[in-house]
Amino acid sequence: MSNNVKETARWERHRGEFSVIGVPAIIVSIETFVHLQKDAEKILGTGGAAVLFYEAGKNAGERWINRFRKDWGLKDQRFVEAVQNFYAELGWGKFNIEVNSEDEFVVRVENSFIARGYGNSEVAVCHFLRGYNAGLAEVLKGKDIDAEEVRCIARGDECCEFVMKGID
Repeated sequence: MSNNVKETARWERHRGEFSVIGVPAIIVSIETFVHLQKDAEKILGTGGAAVLFYEAGKNAGERWINRFRKDWGLKDQRFVEAVQNFYAELGWGKFNIEVNSEDEFVVRVENSFIARGYGNSEVAVCHFLRGYNAGLAEVLKGKDIDAEEVRCIARGDECCEFVMKGID
């Protein structure tokens, strides 16, 4: 199966459906996504919203990366490059995935959709992407991973950077 968004996107207007690589999907504006997060922050507090979006992202990352792995039939660097391109095509930002060691994995995202929609913040805000990248790393490493966002565009950094490490 193709790893190109345009080649795998299907619209069935008569049914009101959209899918990517055969998976039912929706298109949501960055503004809507960020308002969901900000509303969650008001209701749950910043810590509660961070946990919610991190866990949702981690579950989504595991599911999608496993799907890509199965459907694309790519391995190692070719797989990583296909993932990076796929997310750039979706408008999530420009991903740069690095496997530093057996225990560390780093993802840098230029132009993160969350940070660019969120605006200025004192703290890192890309909780969904942090979780998503942890899920991606868990699939690639085959072990439990946790992630930290060490740089965030919303804080004024030049990119969002996520460091994933194995959980002992």
